[in-house]
Amino acid sequence: VYVTALVDDGAMVAAMDVNTYRELEGKIGGWGTSNRRMRMADGHLVPAIASWSGTVSIKGIEAPASFEVFDSGGSWSLLFGKPLLEQFKAVHEYQNDTIRITDGKKSKMVFN
Repeated sequence: VYVTALVDDGAMVAAMDVNTYRELEGKIGGWGTSNRRMRMADGHLVPAIASWSGTVSIKGIEAPASFEVFDSGGSWSLLFGKPLLEQFKAVHEYQNDTIRITDGKKSKMVFN
């Protein structure tokens, strides 16, 4: 399943928008419940609707991942925050705005 992600290395959570969740809920497994609440930039709390755990693959590089599902108001489909960046051992080159990910054996340039 292909999902476009928004990279935010300041986001302390990996998350999927509720509309993307509704599209994928019956297509992939790994869904669970969540009791978490996400604190937005303006300080208000938004309850998670569900959670997901599984394997994410980007350009042939795979990593275990998990994220929360909540209503982003359509701002993004998948928020690729710090937890996912850490799982992929990502290095952000700010000068040319590229991100390199690795699984320890191979690496790929992504999100440029």
